[in-house]
Amino acid sequence: MMRKIFALFLFIAFIFTVNAQERKFNFYPNIAVDLGGAIPFPLSDITDGAGGTPKPYPSLGIGSEYNLNEKWQLALEINYHLIAFSADADVVSQPFYWDDGTAQYFTGYTETDVELRMVEFPLIAFYQLKEGRKFLFGAYYSRILEGRFDTKGINGVLSSNKEDTDNAVLPGSANVPYSFGQFIDKYDYGVLIGYRYNLNHRLYLWARLNVGFKSIFVEEFNNIDYEMYQVRINLGVSYKLFE
Repeated sequence: MMRKIFALFLFIAFIFTVNAQERKFNFYPNIAVDLGGAIPFPLSDITDGAGGTPKPYPSLGIGSEYNLNEKWQLALEINYHLIAFSADADVVSQPFYWDDGTAQYFTGYTETDVELRMVEFPLIAFYQLKEGRKFLFGAYYSRILEGRFDTKGINGVLSSNKEDTDNAVLPGSANVPYSFGQFIDKYDYGVLIGYRYNLNHRLYLWARLNVGFKSIFVEEFNNIDYEMYQVRINLGVSYKLFE
């Protein structure tokens, strides 16, 4: 898989390089750190005391930027991301649905571990605020290459009767694993906003907030009551090779 991704990067880099030489586009590589993950929607489904910890991983990418005028620029990028985070929560009568439509309910402590590997294609507009400072916004589409979503219920009470879990006395004896990786969808899309600061005419520092508009799960997935949407921050640096 990594060889295919590297080959794709080389091919896109070649195309961008040709375009840059023929049309005088700017060409630049990116390196960044991703922080974030996915949050339940609606937000009311987040239980009191729930917590999450993003796991920082580097991302790599390339881009080509075209100057529309003195104020506006457009850029197209291709970036490889590994998004990972863990979460924990105390839940009461959290339902898990089986294929036949029946449900089991769990009350207790849960730990969740999530990992998404993806290739992202953002289209970005830059607006110059003043010398060396730019506001950016745009949209992205990503292909999810691989996903893992593992949840474990610990020291709880498990029952098909919701009254049992509504009135459970903790700690219980149930320790149950759930794996939903097979239900993660193959694509995602959303919007991004951010800020870029030019250290000089070649080196850029930037920060972006990405918000997904689609659940990371496939549409027919109904094993849990809520959906999960990507929300993450990218902190990165770009270096313009030529213009």
